[in-house]
Amino acid sequence: MSEKYFLGAMTQFGFSTEFGKIIEDKENFTYILKGGPGTGKSSLMKKVAAAFEDREKVTRFCCSSDPESLDAVWLRESKTVIVDGTAPHVFDPCYPGCCQKLIDLGENWDEEELACHRDEIIELTDKNKSLLARAKRFSTALSNVCGDTYCCASSCINTEKLNAFLGRFMKKIFARHGSGTGRMDIRQLSALTEHGCMTQMETLEEYGEIYLLCDDYYSCAHLFVEKLAKEAIHRNYDVILCPAHAFNNTVYEHLLIPETGIALVLSSPLSGLGIEGANSINLVRFYDKDKLTPYKNRLKLNRLTSADLAAEVYKTIREAKAVHDGIESFYVKAMDFAKLDALVPYITENILKRTKS
Repeated sequence: MSEKYFLGAMTQFGFSTEFGKIIEDKENFTYILKGGPGTGKSSLMKKVAAAFEDREKVTRFCCSSDPESLDAVWLRESKTVIVDGTAPHVFDPCYPGCCQKLIDLGENWDEEELACHRDEIIELTDKNKSLLARAKRFSTALSNVCGDTYCCASSCINTEKLNAFLGRFMKKIFARHGSGTGRMDIRQLSALTEHGCMTQMETLEEYGEIYLLCDDYYSCAHLFVEKLAKEAIHRNYDVILCPAHAFNNTVYEHLLIPETGIALVLSSPLSGLGIEGANSINLVRFYDKDKLTPYKNRLKLNRLTSADLAAEVYKTIREAKAVHDGIESFYVKAMDFAKLDALVPYITENILKRTKS
């Protein structure tokens, strides 16, 4: 079984991720990779993940700036984590040598080769930082606009009607108590990327019953999944709550309940998400139309503005990715990949030894 999430997302408050909790868990052993772009961090993780794919559950965490690249891998049964510990998601050992090990991939590069391209690397690195800062500003503006829509709509929810439906829905999906501990994990299932608002569909393939929460205004969906998660936890189900990147991760948009095989996924104007075979729940009907009327023009403007801002976010991330590829090209030429390849069996063998002991 394989799952995919994003490691986190860049918000106006900086990079937001809950991944640190996995590293801090003393049951896990973590390899923290350090090194510049193009030093093979993602490639190493992909190879180790592939080596364990057939024997246990592997969870991959992708980079929102480059969804094809891995930021982390979690081998669940082996209780082993491999993570990119470089900016913007800087991780350092909590219990060095006991629960975490640093691996410096910078030891495998030719510094003289890099020195020959010093000026180009500095120029491209500064340009990349500038573009990412621009993307962050547009993301912040997008969050403000979406947040205004959320605030307007939240005061217009017919709470009595929504709670009545939610009560019936809970009876339908919770026929019994769960066998878990009522654990809640936070995972980033969707993120703003160079390809648009992207959801890791591979993870949803593991769920037999998917409910598409159709909400133009976000606030009903947040309330729905938050209350449902609370009830699931009360009934001893372990749940996965997924925050919305467009809201600086302050609003929840998806809920996964693995034991029941049920996933609730938001479809909004921003995501435009459609899933074949999913059960659609129209949450717009739980807003009071009369209360929404005074906000009609404001909500329409917000919808148009958020679409334009999102387009700028995606465009700027693509531009930053192109510049980042240029930086990587210099490091790729300077790397001794034979030494990097030797790390794969080294890490794999160490994982197997630790698991047996």
